[in-house]
Amino acid sequence: MKYITQHSHGLSKNQKWVIASTSSGFALENMDVLFLSFAMSSMIADLHLSGGAAGLISSITNLGMLVGGICFDILGDKIGRFKTFSHTVLIFALATGLMAFANNIYEIYALRFLAGIGAGGEYGVGIALIAENFESGRIGKMTSIAALIAAWIRLCW
Repeated sequence: MKYITQHSHGLSKNQKWVIASTSSGFALENMDVLFLSFAMSSMIADLHLSGGAAGLISSITNLGMLVGGICFDILGDKIGRFKTFSHTVLIFALATGLMAFANNIYEIYALRFLAGIGAGGEYGVGIALIAENFESGRIGKMTSIAALIAAWIRLCW
């Protein structure tokens, strides 16, 4: 495996981009979960959803994350992680944006599944990007830093 070397004790330009892009992606996914929880009461009232139907939205999202994690991790090995990461962000962004136009629970389920596919792929490929761009002794630290940056971004917005 090829690691990008760092300049003295700082990070290389590529390493900074990896941390910035993965942190931003993780933050947007976390914000999506937060926004969905805020919108849930309106969705329940507007669409006359039962508690079970509303709860299934999160379950379907998680199933999509499982599918996305498996599929995009395999795809990342074949076509490259940077390209795959971009695809996952696009799928997630489109599915999340189209939620504004969903008129029934079935459209919501389909879009949340697609958003889950994008999110699951993004998490897996993002962590793999960090792992292949940092030395083994720094991977845990860098994934923690990415998570902290993501939390900070979410709090600031």
